[in-house]
Amino acid sequence: MLEITQRIQEEATRLLQDGKVDVVIGYHLGSDEEEVSPCFVIKEPQATNLVFNEHCTHNLAKYLVGREGYLTSHFRPSDELPRVAVVAHPATLRAIAGLIQEHQFKREDLIILGVVDGSQVGVEPDVEVGRIEEDSEERKELLTRIRELEDMSVSERREYWQREFSKCIRCYACRQVCPFCYCEQCIADENQPQWIGKSPSLPNNEMWNLIRAFHLTGRCIACRECDRVCPMQIPLSLLNEKLAAEVLENFGYVAGTDVETAAPLDTYKVDDPDDFIR
Repeated sequence: MLEITQRIQEEATRLLQDGKVDVVIGYHLGSDEEEVSPCFVIKEPQATNLVFNEHCTHNLAKYLVGREGYLTSHFRPSDELPRVAVVAHPATLRAIAGLIQEHQFKREDLIILGVVDGSQVGVEPDVEVGRIEEDSEERKELLTRIRELEDMSVSERREYWQREFSKCIRCYACRQVCPFCYCEQCIADENQPQWIGKSPSLPNNEMWNLIRAFHLTGRCIACRECDRVCPMQIPLSLLNEKLAAEVLENFGYVAGTDVETAAPLDTYKVDDPDDFIR
């Protein structure tokens, strides 16, 4: 992936030199070559610190939105928001498409340095800086685990998820890393009324994780960052991918692949499937 790294460095340097952006959001090395973290390049010499390798999984779209997001910050006047470029692998491209679809920002607000793999994404990069292979094995493994859960009885599935959710320490790492958790006041933080108890008991943990999963239904773009950051290794992607499969089956919709079509849960049609109503 050395060529991709070099191309990213070249494009970031060019954009900063030409004054086209104020910041380039990308990745740099941590304590060793297996550690990377997001970085924010504002000066040309810093561009040589940018890297791209198999450990660059962070979904950098997270830094574009929310109260402190580069494109939606409340701490700057709207006419003083920075001009931003972002390094975007396929999951980040899908996240950007979803955020544009949800009117968080406009496509022209962002310069995208894209790393693609041939999978369907809802936005095209301004500059394609490289191509990688799609990780089909990880996808197959996840689908196999979902089928195993589907083969369980209702009581067995209930027991499985109770066992997983009982581990939750309510650190909210899953929320903090997700590009679609940009609400300025999360339901988990409200206390008047308090919809979800804050203590990490099983009933509270179930409520938190299920509400969040349904909030992401038809929106999750399968970056699986929630799995990566969960300190208790709760397989949150199993839940998210199962709901995504239901949306695909019932509505023929895949999140992050089309900025023009409204998400199924954001619209209504008289012929929408209603077999779930009893």
